[in-house]
Amino acid sequence: MTRGSAVIGRFFRKWFGRRPPAPSGLPGPLSLPPPDGDAEPPAGVLHAADIEDRFYRLVFGFPPSSRESLTSAEQAVLRRVRDAFGGERVDPGALPRALPVLPALMRSLRGDGSGARALLAQVEGDRSLMDEVIQAASHPRYGATRPVVGLSQAVALLGQGGLRRAMVRVAMRSVLCDGSAPTSRSAGERLWEHAERCAQACAFLDRKRGDALEAYLAGMVSQAGVQAMLQELARRDDTATLDHSRAFVAAIAQQVERISLHAARHWAFPSRVVQALAERADPADAGARTPLGRVLLAGSRLAMLDVLVEQGLAENDAGLRATAQQGFSQSSLTACRDELRGPASAGVPS
Repeated sequence: MTRGSAVIGRFFRKWFGRRPPAPSGLPGPLSLPPPDGDAEPPAGVLHAADIEDRFYRLVFGFPPSSRESLTSAEQAVLRRVRDAFGGERVDPGALPRALPVLPALMRSLRGDGSGARALLAQVEGDRSLMDEVIQAASHPRYGATRPVVGLSQAVALLGQGGLRRAMVRVAMRSVLCDGSAPTSRSAGERLWEHAERCAQACAFLDRKRGDALEAYLAGMVSQAGVQAMLQELARRDDTATLDHSRAFVAAIAQQVERISLHAARHWAFPSRVVQALAERADPADAGARTPLGRVLLAGSRLAMLDVLVEQGLAENDAGLRATAQQGFSQSSLTACRDELRGPASAGVPS
């Protein structure tokens, strides 16, 4: 860990407390394999901290800053942010609001037959959901030979997994794009771009060893806390003169991750998804310990980088630097980056 990371880690522990306890019944820490085979990383790769700093400045509208450490004014803002969102237990009223479809969706994931029936009934009763499902089924990847015009045909083509992914898209778009202020709307566009790419990256990185739907869910929910943080900062009159140091941006990002974690718990996301979010929100920056946790760390950063490239804030050939904590080789990260940028991925439901 670099000296800067250690300083930021101390601030996280001071302002945001210890890492939330992991859900019970989950596997313990796993040993991290070193990135396999790649010696010197290629030119143009960026450290994860640099990618995250640029991405959150883009989303929150923070200007560039050469300052590394927190100012006293920034510490005061962080104290108030911590008080607004609480510690280990967050008031559900402070969390993002989700569409009613999410509870039915999560019940269906637990194998409850009544949950699956309720899920289909939810689609039939919601025109936006039905349109999303039909649009998803119309994609060439599902083999439709003529336009999909009805729900029964769409469900037959999509299957359970495709139906659930289409519903997650509708639910998470309402969370990420929720905001009436111009800043919130602009942030929502960037957040949705990130969510789609993060879900795709997670599914790609986890394709050989995990649950594709859980990887997709982790990617979609990973930035659920941003709009809540944007609204909180907009209510404050003490943020206009901040230096927006790297440590401040990193601390705000850490709080966003904690809000996303609490939201996923409140919405009853699968335990492995919650665990992955808990590892990412670790204020000690110890790195992910489970396979899905490592997938989420790498996938989120690759998606951030892809958004930055599209916005002209990173070079076209930029990549994510491999580290032992991430658990992926440089070649694996490059392959995932190329998957996100390839023409075959455009508009493809993950």
